Amino acid sequence: MSRYLVLWKANPSAWPTDPKQVLDILEGVTGAGSAMLASGAIAELGWFTAQDGYAVFEADSKAAVLAMVQGFFPLYTQDVHEIVPWEEGRKGILDSARQAAAL
Repeated sequence: MSRYLVLWKANPSAWPTDPKQVLDILEGVTGAGSAMLASGAIAELGWFTAQDGYAVFEADSKAAVLAMVQGFFPLYTQDVHEIVPWEEGRKGILDSARQAAAL
């Protein structure tokens, strides 16, 4: 199973200006995040500011992660990045550099 880092950020143009409506949305999205944590869909979830943060997913594919985060759009935008484990990435990068150096 692969790991994916999702960087998310609130999209201000999609949010209401009425504080009661904002509270309703925040209760819904934070509840959804907590439920995804509790179910194991998200391995880690955190904040950078009140408007942006990150999540780490363990999933079979990027498409699966996209399906899980699409419900938060347009309130939040997401950048999804596959995480390559250190040793796998290290080996691939060094093998490629060695091959290029041997030419």
